[in-house]
Amino acid sequence: MSNEQAYYGRGFKKSIADTHSWRTVDNSSKFITSVLEPNFKVLDVGSGPGSITIDLAKNYLTAGGSVIGVEPTQELIDTANNLKDSTEPQLNNVEFQIGSIYELPFEDNTFDLVHSHQVVIHLQDPVKGLKELARVTKPGGYVAVKDADLDAIIVSPEKYSILKDYYVQKAKNAISTDTKAGRTLREKAIKAGYEPENITTTQSYWLLADDHSSKKQWAELAINRIKTGGEILFTKDAKKNEEMCNEAIAKWQEWVDDNSSLFNISHFEIVYKKPVDK
Repeated sequence: MSNEQAYYGRGFKKSIADTHSWRTVDNSSKFITSVLEPNFKVLDVGSGPGSITIDLAKNYLTAGGSVIGVEPTQELIDTANNLKDSTEPQLNNVEFQIGSIYELPFEDNTFDLVHSHQVVIHLQDPVKGLKELARVTKPGGYVAVKDADLDAIIVSPEKYSILKDYYVQKAKNAISTDTKAGRTLREKAIKAGYEPENITTTQSYWLLADDHSSKKQWAELAINRIKTGGEILFTKDAKKNEEMCNEAIAKWQEWVDDNSSLFNISHFEIVYKKPVDK
């Protein structure tokens, strides 16, 4: 049986959610804007703290469109609703509700666009999740999915390689995180029944190098997550776990003020147009 709470399998931690709260459509989901229309009915599956969802509602779904954010974690629903309540002007075209990607609480053929950002990467049964995304998409509508490829992280100079190693090791010890999720996303979609000729595959990246304020924000969020997120790298070796965490914190602190340093995470995206006869 697949765990609906795989990502927060050890319990909700605000410092983990905080590392997702800076995301917007422009910096994280720009790949959907080529098909998104301002009157679309959108579903954001795995909406996290709600920053992308609210950005969609406020700045993109401006002609009668609406969006629902879905999460299986009540604390994230509460976090997203708090963000919604603090957004000016007040939004009436966005809502958040409990729901699992494995059993979405909507009828077949409901949404013009179904979006899922960095969710499939954490699923124990990604094919099942992708099938469910397509089920609730209208014929002629779009499924838009994006996943990181942790094995393709680039860190420079080499002395900061622990920063990549930390991400990969953490993923390997998680319930189900796939370190090659990005490069295998198209393959998984085809296994889920997506017709290859209806899939558009693209690639993007988060690059931290030139802008010191962005580097500082990323490093501070990463350090706080290491300190308080409760994520375990080595289940059976507490000393090794502590040593790697401390080394990663020290390297983030050094990395952020190194003018020669960079950190790059590659992502792969698919936009699938559901055939009209489905």
